[in-house]
Amino acid sequence: MMSWLKKLFGKSDSSAAHRAEVPAKPEAPAAPAAAPAEASAAVVREGAPRIAVVTGSTRPGRNNLQVAEWLVARANQRGDAQFELVDIDSFNLPLLDEAYPAAYANYQGEHTKAWAATIAGFDGFVFVTPEYNHSTTPALANALSFLNAEFANKAAGIVGYGSAMGARAVEHLRGILSELQVAHVQKTGMFSLFGDFENFSTFKPTDMQAASVDPMLDQLVAWTVAFAKVRAGEFELEAAAV
Repeated sequence: MMSWLKKLFGKSDSSAAHRAEVPAKPEAPAAPAAAPAEASAAVVREGAPRIAVVTGSTRPGRNNLQVAEWLVARANQRGDAQFELVDIDSFNLPLLDEAYPAAYANYQGEHTKAWAATIAGFDGFVFVTPEYNHSTTPALANALSFLNAEFANKAAGIVGYGSAMGARAVEHLRGILSELQVAHVQKTGMFSLFGDFENFSTFKPTDMQAASVDPMLDQLVAWTVAFAKVRAGEFELEAAAV
């Protein structure tokens, strides 16, 4: 019953199932998963939206960066958007330390200003979240809490992974994104800690699960284009006949 916990962590720990980010050998983190052989970037059409693939973990030895890098390589084969990696770990965001609510955009910290400037430059997002304790990660929730207007009226997709394919993390993340007025698409990329990670640490997705990101990207690109028109004030509702 607890054999998979013993294999993953070397002991029977009742909380271990929620610690999907811990690698099998933290003293020698695995190299990022290689991009698919056919992953040469396609020519991106002029005026295509910029979409950030945002990491969801800052833990030492994290698996998260491998998944995000793999996704960037796969998505950039499409040619209908420019996908770029945004690693929250590189911003060194502390536990939320802004005195004013994010809606005021009265940012004091240089780390917040840098984070805000980066996010503001993108038209859409893909958030890559592992599952911690039946939810999304503290690091990602904290990063999202710093900003407001920079996310509003933009579209997002989600990729989740974990012992239950990150399903519960994805659902909790949707609630946060809704409050930030981010339109999150229905399709989701989902990966299993058991079937898509070799030795629980090297990302090697099965063909079936790798394909799970494609419908999400289809929806995301379409929504990203539509919401650019919303932000530009070009979207007009037809007057309802009364």
